[in-house]
Amino acid sequence: MNMTYDRLAAWIDEYFAEFNRYGQDPNEIHRMDEYFSKDFIFNPYIAYVGKVVGRDNWYKVLTSHPSGIEVLTPEHVVIDERKQEFVAQIKTDLVDRDSREVLLTKRYLARYPLIEEDGKWKIERLDFFWEILPEGALEIDDVFQRDWGRRGSPE
Repeated sequence: MNMTYDRLAAWIDEYFAEFNRYGQDPNEIHRMDEYFSKDFIFNPYIAYVGKVVGRDNWYKVLTSHPSGIEVLTPEHVVIDERKQEFVAQIKTDLVDRDSREVLLTKRYLARYPLIEEDGKWKIERLDFFWEILPEGALEIDDVFQRDWGRRGSPE
């Protein structure tokens, strides 16, 4: 059951909208079950950031920084209909949850291979790269540390 290019494009739009709405909210995170496979793998190409195996472990990472949320805006998407995958260049605004102030902006490059699970297309893996910001710039971990410092880690 392959998706057509147009259906993939619509699915991608839905995914980003749902991620921004529910993807970092601990009370709503399981709405993302529609998009992430049970055996999902987060595969970062970032120094000192480890691979995350399993959807529930991924959800722990996504909800580990409640005071700062990532708002994802795909700027460019390449869809491979034959392989049923897409690559997205993403502008990410890291926003303070309470004040809604944009704390930093960073770009990601992500590859999303899809897999059919329970009759639906889901993200099997996220191969992930991020922009290196200039030395001295506020970084994502600086913001996330506000929460991790209270708990000791993102887990």
